[in-house]
Amino acid sequence: MKITALGSADSFCSAGRGHTCWLIDDDLGACAVDFGATALAALKRLGRDPSQLQAVHFTHLHGDHIGGWPFLLVDAVYRLRRTAPLVVTGPPGTRDRLHALWAACFERAAARPLPFALEVRELLPGDAALVCGRSIRAFAAQHMTPPDVALSLRLGEVAFTGDTGRIAAGLCDGARALFAECTEMEAGLRPEASTHRHLNWETLRAALPPVPLIVLAHLGAEARSGIPRDAGVQVCDDLDVFEL
Repeated sequence: MKITALGSADSFCSAGRGHTCWLIDDDLGACAVDFGATALAALKRLGRDPSQLQAVHFTHLHGDHIGGWPFLLVDAVYRLRRTAPLVVTGPPGTRDRLHALWAACFERAAARPLPFALEVRELLPGDAALVCGRSIRAFAAQHMTPPDVALSLRLGEVAFTGDTGRIAAGLCDGARALFAECTEMEAGLRPEASTHRHLNWETLRAALPPVPLIVLAHLGAEARSGIPRDAGVQVCDDLDVFEL
């Protein structure tokens, strides 16, 4: 398995880096976890064909994680003439939000049926599914205000925190790798764990799980430069590649 960081920054594109997107390549093909606004451009910088994506797994519905969706679709419809099916997973509301985003960006295109099958599966924390041959489990992430839901995801032996203030119980059990967000260096003005909506290095360092590979992304400018290089984690940049 090979995992490429198509974007490693926070919602502000700190230090000129891209929005969140993880590209996963394995024996089953290719999929992505999140697809931020800069993800399609990153794919093309790598010379990758977006039609190779079999699935996109969204952790939550904030723009820096879903903003690339209408551009993935418009490329599929008008340039690639895609016919291969595409599967999407995400929290409740994913189907309507993605269509609204598509319609807001390309109204006439969104009024017509897609030329390929699009399956959207909405997951709640605790749900499990088999998608394109890959097992996926959803965990509750501490990020959204109810009734909105954010997810951490487990794809096989690889864990993705998504945006969250804490690592969900069970997410890393038996994992070979953890791809975690780490936006800030310190907890900030509200140190109570229940108020955190993003992991910070101060909190994360005290609770690093026993996982062989831990990669940090969704980085603000201070976190990108401030996390010690001997901290037992890898601080990633755009287009960094990790092989398992």
